[in-house]
Amino acid sequence: MGENKWVVGGGGTTYFWTNDWVGGVPLRVRFPRLFALAENKWAKVEEMARRGCQEGGGAWRWRRRLLAWEEECVRECSVLLHNVVLQGVITDRWQWLLDPVNGYSVKGTYHFLMTTGESLARGIYV
Repeated sequence: MGENKWVVGGGGTTYFWTNDWVGGVPLRVRFPRLFALAENKWAKVEEMARRGCQEGGGAWRWRRRLLAWEEECVRECSVLLHNVVLQGVITDRWQWLLDPVNGYSVKGTYHFLMTTGESLARGIYV
């Protein structure tokens, strides 16, 4: 049950390669070869953005020169990151999806469990 998700604000506490912050899976899973070659495996999103995640940007540091197909992976990753806008004044945080405005509450959780239970009993999935 995915009732919460990680929301990136300024990117200061989110790991670029290992947290699931863009594209639905961690970048180390989507681009395993790049992760294996990266010198900065534990860099934060904010740090990578500051150095430049565009193709040829300073954020990309490798243990060796990339092969042509690996450079294509960097281009693909850069395109994925192109529309990401960090919000420096907002802290990275978990967001409760059942009530994204007010956040987690026992009442909200109880309501979800009771509604889901009724739906499952009738064979309907919410």
